[in-house]
Amino acid sequence: MNSVGQEQFYGRKKKLDLLKRRVLDLKEGYRQNMAFLGDRYTGKTMIVQKFLADLDDAQIVPVYIDLENADLSHFFYKLVGSLLYHYSQGHGLAVADDLTLLMNTTEGHLPETVKAVKRIKSLLAQNREREAYLEIISLPQTFAQEGNVFCVLFFDEFQHLEDFGITDEFLELGKRIMTQRRCLYVVTSSLLWSAQKILTEKLSLLFGNFEIIEIQPFDLKSSQEFIRFQLKGLRMSDQLVHFVIDFTGGHPLYLTLICEELRALCASHKQFEIFLPLLTVAMESILNERWGVLSRHFDLVVERIAAGKGNVVVLRILLSLADGRQKITELSGSLNLKQAMVTAKINRLLELGIVAKNGNNFYLPDRLFKYWLKFIFYKRRNVIKDLEDRQQEEFRQEFCRAYEMLCANAKKDVSSQILELLSCFENESLLINGRRYKLPVFRQMTPTRVIMKAGGHLDLIRAVSDDGEWIIVLKPGAVGENEINHVLAETKKIIHKPQRCVLISFDHLDESARIRALQERMWIWNEGELNMLTSIFGKSLIACPAEVKV
Repeated sequence: MNSVGQEQFYGRKKKLDLLKRRVLDLKEGYRQNMAFLGDRYTGKTMIVQKFLADLDDAQIVPVYIDLENADLSHFFYKLVGSLLYHYSQGHGLAVADDLTLLMNTTEGHLPETVKAVKRIKSLLAQNREREAYLEIISLPQTFAQEGNVFCVLFFDEFQHLEDFGITDEFLELGKRIMTQRRCLYVVTSSLLWSAQKILTEKLSLLFGNFEIIEIQPFDLKSSQEFIRFQLKGLRMSDQLVHFVIDFTGGHPLYLTLICEELRALCASHKQFEIFLPLLTVAMESILNERWGVLSRHFDLVVERIAAGKGNVVVLRILLSLADGRQKITELSGSLNLKQAMVTAKINRLLELGIVAKNGNNFYLPDRLFKYWLKFIFYKRRNVIKDLEDRQQEEFRQEFCRAYEMLCANAKKDVSSQILELLSCFENESLLINGRRYKLPVFRQMTPTRVIMKAGGHLDLIRAVSDDGEWIIVLKPGAVGENEINHVLAETKKIIHKPQRCVLISFDHLDESARIRALQERMWIWNEGELNMLTSIFGKSLIACPAEVKV
């Protein structure tokens, strides 16, 4: 636990602070259950571990249970063991790893709790699992009231409660959660689509609905800081750093493994600066070689989702998605399959968190996995053994070509990059950061620079759709209420009433500015929202500019 140092806690501090605030709220009588959702290895569990490492409050009893590959007995022993262990520790009682010893130690202090534990053990011994489950999920409130403490229960990969084979397991849990006023539930899941379905359909509570917190890969700034920390003592150009971030999508696991390989290569070659050839060797080692750590990781992912008779169709769908086809009609047409079959397989991939959906678009949110499928896995499946050396050379050429493409894109000003993104819109609704946006087809787009009376200038894009004209304003610096007023005043000089005004803010937006923008029905997109669109449409990440040039 203590290894989760603050100096290594990149991009997650706001999430940790929110969790700590929710625990304080619990003690003050306000309860807001939480759900941390995000891909595997993006840092959900690290947030929990950091919270537990920092926790120093005898009134708070934490319970952490990893439910992956768990059964009901494991669930029972972990929950009860944690409750009794932390109670004993906080009250100066003897602690032990043995549940029977903990029960003997605490029985004089928690007689009702221990009585309930004995009853559950008897039910499990009689294989009366449903009754045991109902008693287990009722236990935290009994314990909290009797011990005059508060419980914070962390259920990691909570969707695996379904594996216990208990009828209405989430409905029954929801009933208990509603009445357990001294208990805060924090659940995590790597299966975003499945978890949201459970939370909205099965754990939609009358009181205490779950606050959903999505844990995304690192943003650009956090990724840069993370890489610099990992490569401490080694030099690497900003351009190469940005390439690594774009290539991996800022995924913490991938950045960690790449940096480890780079450190090892630098030590081996006795060099202190990283150039493209060394990065290419590192990526070839971990991504292209059959037993490279990321190559093997992705192989196992494919084996897991494509196992079983008839699942060669899943592989074909994945490869078609990696090749840029995003709609059911496009996929079924390219694969010569019925739409119903493609839809069924896509829905399964959604449940597994491999594919994401936004509007009518299905896409692979993991940029590196998408690259591996298209440029490595596809060729590997069809390669003749004698041509494996050629495949290695092709990987090096393709990797360097990807770098050259990013460099060429980076030379474009931000307006040009956003123009390319706007040209992808196809008159459909997309969900961005919990809000639905109707994005039209733009017939004409013109970048413009406006000199403001107050000094300075605004860089904006005038975009014409069938419904009217949009004004897209690019703002690299911090945005306050005055900036919003300037934007509104200047855009009204250009056009009496735009159909829509969008402010793309690359920096801090204060609350007064946000309220003012909402009053004027402006849309505000930050770096995260902008780059969600780049992921959907397969574009490079758009970096925050020091200065926007048109």
